[in-house]
Amino acid sequence: MKKIGTYLLAAVLLLSLAACAPKRYERKHSPVGASSATQSSDKANKKSEESKSTEENEEAIGTLSKADQADIYSIIENSASLTYSLQVQPTRLLELNNDHSAVEGYSQDMFIDYYNTYTPGTYNLQDIIDKLNAEETSDSIRSLSQDQLIQLTNEKKDGWIYSTKDKAFYEIVSGGRGGAMPPMEIPSPDEWVINEDSVEVTTTIQGTSDPYRRFVLKRNNKNYKGGTHKTRFYVDSTEFVKS
Repeated sequence: MKKIGTYLLAAVLLLSLAACAPKRYERKHSPVGASSATQSSDKANKKSEESKSTEENEEAIGTLSKADQADIYSIIENSASLTYSLQVQPTRLLELNNDHSAVEGYSQDMFIDYYNTYTPGTYNLQDIIDKLNAEETSDSIRSLSQDQLIQLTNEKKDGWIYSTKDKAFYEIVSGGRGGAMPPMEIPSPDEWVINEDSVEVTTTIQGTSDPYRRFVLKRNNKNYKGGTHKTRFYVDSTEFVKS
């Protein structure tokens, strides 16, 4: 009887232990590594889609930001010809009062920015040297004395010089300049014509409603070296408008 009782007690204890044993954890989710990989992939795809969307918005003319509008306004406001543009600030090295002759210097970066803003083509430094038919020199023009500058104007008379040492262009101005343009008014952005790949802005003569000059601008995705201020847009074409 004692043996039977001992066996029964042992059986009861085994059953109790089995009932109290913790259940095996059933994994209802993917392994941690797989989950992280999936989440990272989803985030990467989402980021890629957002980046692509941003790039498309940058290319789309129809979505002009405040910065775009300010850039276009500034380009048109400073759109006079090369040596009159407010974007190009010369340093006057010499001025002769007797015949209005002068020698004016411009940093090469100014010209690189100007030509890539106000012309449809893409300009690097050598392209501008060629366009201006500038005489190239390794000497510094900036360091010349007044007498040497006067001698330079007497010898060259007019035209352009590019100094590789100064990294600057110099214009020999003979007889001064002339030909002022009438002040113009730039319409508000809601009056601009926005096309698929361009923006048209027609200015008027200040104080009147007479149309004056039409600008067609495009996104500036040009690839060039140099310059200090690449504008968001460039001028693809201009024309004077007859009222």
